[in-house]
Amino acid sequence: MERQSETRRPGALDRGRDPTQAMRDAFRERAGHAIDHIARSATVEVLTDALAAPSDFGAVARALGDSSSFPAALPLDPLADALARGAAEREGLAAKAEGLLSAEQAGRALGGISRQAVDKRRRAHQLLGVRIANDWRYPAAQFGSDGEVVPGLTDILTELADLGPWAILDFLLAEDTALDGASPLGALRKGGDAAAGVKRIARNHKTDTFG
Repeated sequence: MERQSETRRPGALDRGRDPTQAMRDAFRERAGHAIDHIARSATVEVLTDALAAPSDFGAVARALGDSSSFPAALPLDPLADALARGAAEREGLAAKAEGLLSAEQAGRALGGISRQAVDKRRRAHQLLGVRIANDWRYPAAQFGSDGEVVPGLTDILTELADLGPWAILDFLLAEDTALDGASPLGALRKGGDAAAGVKRIARNHKTDTFG
């Protein structure tokens, strides 16, 4: 008697295969369904904007995060829009920060120090690192040409430590009318009397955030 073939749920693991590869294939299958749904449902304008993103990941995040494409994502996951917007916002921050460096690259920017020394500075709030998956990345804009972080940045990182790395990066890169339209990090990079003003703004920002 011929055995009936079983219908496998999309994304289900094949127990007869290598578990790691099966997991990767299952994720690839589910992600593929989502991408195909968006490609068929999103408007041409949304897809055009998504394709202008600097990375493949950014293209997907931008397509999901666009309010015009949200109806295409809603049947898949009610939280997809919020998650995608967060990913797109982080990619935008990374671009404004002139890219995110690995610990090794950050070490070279700091005059050739080790990965361990970079990590030690990050934990001491002497250096800003943001979490990407299971690794730390370091916004390039915080490094000066002299092999050190921008003067005054350590005080800001210490003041805002409770906000979390991505929130701190957002604060540092946001234009502020109190700084004549410059961002806090931009003002620090210019030097002069900017450090005291930026620290005052950071303290007010912390108060507004936590009440």
